[in-house]
Amino acid sequence: MLKRVLWSVLPIVGAGLLSWAAFLYLLMTRKSRRDTGLFAAFTAATLVEIAMLVLVGNDSAEGIPDFFGGLYIVLLVAVTAIVTWIEMRPGKEAVALPGRAYL
Repeated sequence: MLKRVLWSVLPIVGAGLLSWAAFLYLLMTRKSRRDTGLFAAFTAATLVEIAMLVLVGNDSAEGIPDFFGGLYIVLLVAVTAIVTWIEMRPGKEAVALPGRAYL
């Protein structure tokens, strides 16, 4: 339970920049196609967040782009925390095949 809470809080503390970390852990432990897809999706979302921070941070005017950049970060953090909470539920590790590496 503590592991589930810590992995779910990580993207909140990291302001979305660490949204990929929990899915890398899942990919390394379970090695399923679903985990590969989740890792790829949240890594891409993090890269989009970094691009938004760079682009919005360089303009001098405030307005709609700043709002949508902030909204994107809030939504990324919320979705990452919820999906991590669901994916780390007890019993999900049992779907991994025997003989695979566990961290």
